[in-house]
Amino acid sequence: MKTSCRFLLLALLFAIVTSACSSQQQEIIPEYDGLRVDSIDFNGRSFLVAQEENDYPGSIFYYPQDSLYYDLLTDHIKKIEQQYNMKLNFSMEFGREGTFSGMLMSAAMSGLNSCDFVIMRGSNNNMKAAESGTFYPLNYFPDIIDLKNSDKYGPMNILECCMAKGNIYGVIPNYWPQKSNDGNMGLLVAINENLINRYGLDDPRDYYEQNIWKLSKFDEIMPIFHIVDGENDIKSVAINTRYLCRGFLGSYKIGNVYEKDGQFYPADKNPDLLPALEWGLHFLSAYSDDYLVLEGWNYTPNLAAGECVMAFTESSYLLDMAKQLDNFGFVPFPAADKYDSKDVGLAFSTFPTFSIFTGTDDPESCARVIDILFEELEGVTQDEMVDSLYKTLFFDERDAMIYTQLYKNAVYDYFGVGGNLQQKIETVYTSKTAQEVISSIEGTLDKMFEERMLPNYMTMIEMQ
Repeated sequence: MKTSCRFLLLALLFAIVTSACSSQQQEIIPEYDGLRVDSIDFNGRSFLVAQEENDYPGSIFYYPQDSLYYDLLTDHIKKIEQQYNMKLNFSMEFGREGTFSGMLMSAAMSGLNSCDFVIMRGSNNNMKAAESGTFYPLNYFPDIIDLKNSDKYGPMNILECCMAKGNIYGVIPNYWPQKSNDGNMGLLVAINENLINRYGLDDPRDYYEQNIWKLSKFDEIMPIFHIVDGENDIKSVAINTRYLCRGFLGSYKIGNVYEKDGQFYPADKNPDLLPALEWGLHFLSAYSDDYLVLEGWNYTPNLAAGECVMAFTESSYLLDMAKQLDNFGFVPFPAADKYDSKDVGLAFSTFPTFSIFTGTDDPESCARVIDILFEELEGVTQDEMVDSLYKTLFFDERDAMIYTQLYKNAVYDYFGVGGNLQQKIETVYTSKTAQEVISSIEGTLDKMFEERMLPNYMTMIEMQ
């Protein structure tokens, strides 16, 4: 009943103040006086976790109720509740995506104690919420939450999606199964393994293992993987040009910050941008007969129907592929020839993070709950996680191994707050020369870089 009343009040507040919210706000650092000294005993307190509504009613941390990991997590929570005399309640009554974040931002602006924790996932709203004062900065509790412990709280390159002006507002339970890859990591190249076997083609996963999965190898196989079998014209790969942009920027490991001689610059100053763009334009021109251009982002149906041997994709669509294909594989987009195949850069815009709501009356106790909650789950090891992925999602153990490592080189694309280099060039690069593209975006990243990217980057360096 209390939760329902909170929801109705939040809905009213959201309607009143949402028009006053802008996409970029002055960061608000909440202030609290008299934080109490923590005790092992939480004295029977109930903590409310607002979890964004999703397609799995009753799920916790996005583990569906009928899954092994759900059972392990609920056992973990029960033990914590008993040991520390507390209760964790999860609510999905706050809605999803824009409604979810909007209600919580409105509650924070109005000083409402609507919940204690927030699990935010969709609409790239983590950073927006952090900047608007919806969350409490977790780096204010260095003696409780050791943010340098990336094995427990997540690597800094992932936590960047929930930073604001160098403060860290969200973490991920990185010890837990599959939590390192809950976002939309890309660019990936999905493979119809049935077509690979039927036509005797080399498996790109072998190239990846042999460290020859490079742009030159991709060039080499493009005409080879284009199969004409009677009336069937099977293209090498399904693409869109925005996906391709994400791919070639990752190939050259072009992130949000370019560092030279101890100085830091926006990504448009990176000298590798020129060869990256040149390769992308070369690819579009040289292999126009070999690729299939599609709209949207999910090409699983096209791959399953045998319209293409490979398809551009991101990690959030792999489950869909497991349902529609009886044998598929994937590899990251190929690296530039000067880099290791396994060191290619990826990008993401959405990732679920766990935060302390700014309206809670005891943020220090909340920090201690996070420290306790984020310990390892009993009953599953890292090897068992890989084995479980292999048995339930993938058809080859290599795919499971690659999947668990995707987050390591992922770069947040700042899509929710204006975008990074990728968003600046992805819609214009196909109609210009590489140098014209670079000239056209000169200076357009400076404000985003100074206000957001650089402060967050410096925190990431400090926390290494």
